Amino acid sequence: MKSNWFYILLSVSAAPRYGTAIQDDVRELSDGKVRLWPATLYGSLEELVRQGWLEEMSEDDRPDVISGRERFYRISRAGKTALRQEVERMESLAHVARARLALRGAGA
Repeated sequence: MKSNWFYILLSVSAAPRYGTAIQDDVRELSDGKVRLWPATLYGSLEELVRQGWLEEMSEDDRPDVISGRERFYRISRAGKTALRQEVERMESLAHVARARLALRGAGA
């Protein structure tokens, strides 16, 4: 999974969000290491909707917090599954890396 997709899905897994709120949340989640510029953000949102991992919310379902024409997104069931699988993949990879580093440390 692309890194920016991971962070976007992680962001909207907590609550539905619109573009700028996703940008801000991703920056916070990554301690400033991931910055989604508009072209990357909106291109990724379109791809995630096509993939079926995000859903654009209808006007009736959108939170009342913001007035305007913001497009809100929420994670779909398939998106939650994909995010969960990616987290499991990362955990497995980290386990392998820790084991390898421990072996290396024992021999050094």
